[in-house]
Amino acid sequence: MKMFRVCLLLSFASSLAGCGVTGSVNDGAGYSRLTPSAATRAFIVAEDGAFARQVVAHNAQCQRDKFCKK
Repeated sequence: MKMFRVCLLLSFASSLAGCGVTGSVNDGAGYSRLTPSAATRAFIVAEDGAFARQVVAHNAQCQRDKFCKK
């Protein structure tokens, strides 16, 4: 009886493992270009240059990625 339970559990677990959805990690994850307004851009550049560079790098990567919303 114990062996039956183990086999049943393993068959159930393997059936669930086969039901996964394949695709990109970014697919449907809300990944899109960052588009701050002109006033926000000016403030970020003036106050936080490191963050401004991160935004530029993010948008450059978004241009290269297939699943990024442009």
